[in-house]
Amino acid sequence: MKTALAVIRSIVLVALVTGAGACAYANAKADDPPFTVEYERKIGKEAAKQVEDEYDRYEDEEAQARVDAMVAEIAAASGRPEITYDVRLLDTDMVNAFSLPGGIIYVTKGLLEEIGSDHELAGVLAHEIGHNCTYDALRQAKSNEEMFTTNIAALIASILLGASTDMVSTIMVAGEYVRRGILGGYSIKMETGADAHAVEYLLKTSYNPVGLVTFMERLAADYRSKPQFELGFLQTHPDAPDRVIALKKLLQEAGVDLNRRAATEWTRPVAVEVGSEIEGESFVQVSLRDVAIMRVLTPGPSCETPLARAEEIVARLTEAMEAGLQAYQVRIGQEGGNPALGANGIVVLTVYPEDAEALGSDQLAVARQARVGLLKALHKENLERLINASDD
Repeated sequence: MKTALAVIRSIVLVALVTGAGACAYANAKADDPPFTVEYERKIGKEAAKQVEDEYDRYEDEEAQARVDAMVAEIAAASGRPEITYDVRLLDTDMVNAFSLPGGIIYVTKGLLEEIGSDHELAGVLAHEIGHNCTYDALRQAKSNEEMFTTNIAALIASILLGASTDMVSTIMVAGEYVRRGILGGYSIKMETGADAHAVEYLLKTSYNPVGLVTFMERLAADYRSKPQFELGFLQTHPDAPDRVIALKKLLQEAGVDLNRRAATEWTRPVAVEVGSEIEGESFVQVSLRDVAIMRVLTPGPSCETPLARAEEIVARLTEAMEAGLQAYQVRIGQEGGNPALGANGIVVLTVYPEDAEALGSDQLAVARQARVGLLKALHKENLERLINASDD
């Protein structure tokens, strides 16, 4: 019975504070915040206690410093820069983040391990700050308040008169409803709104808002294969088509180039010495995503070794990809009277007569083969992204 009474006290506290918030909401003037700072903190503190009764805190000084610095920069660019955020790490492999009223943000160990870059992590954090700036958790709780308070009032009265075990269980379920109303269950409208605010905030920081898109796209396939987590950022599926489309439109309107490579980790081209194969001569293979681009057997006019030349090709191709290289930008042109492969306006490689002779082919054929290889590699990159972002 002591346990039941403890549960009741917790529920009563949340219910009373929610009721107080409803009054504040109803009495607020048009220019006033819909909830007081004190009310936010009370709800946040109570909800945080429930969260930390279920999940252990995760201690990692480096990770803590990383997220604290990000949140501080994003918060300063947000709609409520006066809020001091308290970021807490949770020791769970679930990939998620969620915010509570009063400026508490939870980030799971699983999210930190899954994230592809600081830009992606900043996107998730900005999304949660967006929820806090528009009081989404409290508004969501209030939207269900009538059902909660009606049921809870009747149940509390019953248990004080001598409730059965079944009645206690029912009260605990009602308390869970309150918790969910505060912590999660955001509507698609609220989620897309938080996404929009995240883009707005990130554009004023050092973080690329494209990271929010790459995270939602890249995580989709892996997320759907795991049990769904009821709270936070992934509540309504990370790859919801409407959210992704809306994000892309916002970025386009803001003049942001949707260059995914600038916002997350990506596979870069490499130059690898393969060994001797043609008449005892070694060669170097330039490849991308295990697709051969060009076999380099000669140093060319400006390099001392085939390896040095291959590394120069890799550097130029990397530069083109970092600038957002698309397949349609891969073309064959001329450089000094020789066929050359261009990518996003950058001459990646030039095919010299000695290249053609060493490979037993002609210059144009070598250039075309290099173009086909690069297009295959770019297609492989796009296919992987689309698979991860598509529905089952």
